[in-house]
Amino acid sequence: MPNTDLTTRPKVAKIKLSPGKTTFYSDPSIKRDPDARGIRLAVGSTKKTWMLTKRIDGKVRNITLGSWPEMPTVFAARDKAKEAKQAVAARTDAQSTGIHTLNDALSSHIARSSASERTKQGYRDQVHNNMADLFERKIEDITIDDLERVLRGHGIATQKQLAQIIRTSFKRAAVVRRCFNVADDLKVDTKGHQPDNSVRFETDERWPALDLIDAKRENNLILAAAFELMLFTGLRAGNAITLRWENVDFEAGKLRIAKLKNGRAGVFPLADRVVALLASLPQHSDWVFPQHDISKHVFHPNRLEDGDLVLRPHDCRRLFTTAARRAELPAYIIDQLRGDVEKGVQGIYDQGSTSHRHANAIAKQIEVECRELPTSNVVHIAAKR
Repeated sequence: MPNTDLTTRPKVAKIKLSPGKTTFYSDPSIKRDPDARGIRLAVGSTKKTWMLTKRIDGKVRNITLGSWPEMPTVFAARDKAKEAKQAVAARTDAQSTGIHTLNDALSSHIARSSASERTKQGYRDQVHNNMADLFERKIEDITIDDLERVLRGHGIATQKQLAQIIRTSFKRAAVVRRCFNVADDLKVDTKGHQPDNSVRFETDERWPALDLIDAKRENNLILAAAFELMLFTGLRAGNAITLRWENVDFEAGKLRIAKLKNGRAGVFPLADRVVALLASLPQHSDWVFPQHDISKHVFHPNRLEDGDLVLRPHDCRRLFTTAARRAELPAYIIDQLRGDVEKGVQGIYDQGSTSHRHANAIAKQIEVECRELPTSNVVHIAAKR
């Protein structure tokens, strides 16, 4: 093994790469330093890597400390070697824990998770499609810049999903390996992002929402019913899919949401159509919208589509609001039905002004927009109010 001066950056920089083989260099001047024993510089055809050779439990182990020039001298390698020795002694190093890469950390998390197999597979698919190279890298080689670079170029929703998977994986690695959690400071950059608040069809023409829901009903009654509930109540997807039968009052025609997005609970009057919809569903689970495994609710719905026609969960909330305004309901009534926090002073004192009449008015307006009910019927209904 060649001996050379590894104590200064210029000296290490002068060491030439070794095409076709790996040459190991040591520095005899630091052999008296117990923390530097076993440190070598491995020089290959493309890079220089600091290694620590140490006998552990009767076996010789080679531990990668880092690359040059990020780790410029043997002294920097020595500091890293001290950490590595402590990790080996505590059995929190990569080899002892089996967690070398982010993929390993994610697999460890998934093995302990009680999430549905669909959720777990969703994690794996996102990694495979968008972060495969990152998740194959060694954890100690990953920087916050690497994480932020992976998120760029994706939409806000996808960025949030990827960031969550990264944070989950790094958190598991930090717990098992006692290493620094690089992802702690990972944030999704939404600066300058303008959310798309428009649906994917022309709302001045016939709304295809009910057509898409009816088409889905043929092969997935539960998912179709969830979309219909969202359309006729304005509920967010998260509140709809986690609805339990205990929170549906058929006699009063109301449902209770334990926690809305604003953190509050809410009780909402239901249109007659929605009461009939819920009454038609099987009640063999605690969940209104269960999976095949009835102990769990359905996964977050994605979209209904037919060619260019698309209906997303939040589109239902947009259409609900549009119908309420076209039915000329007061803003404070619409706020209450949407579960929004009212801004005016009166809203603080109002104990609930919404009624089934308002819910039915919006439902009839939605039916008109979808051409399910003639406009003349709505005029007749309005006249009777």
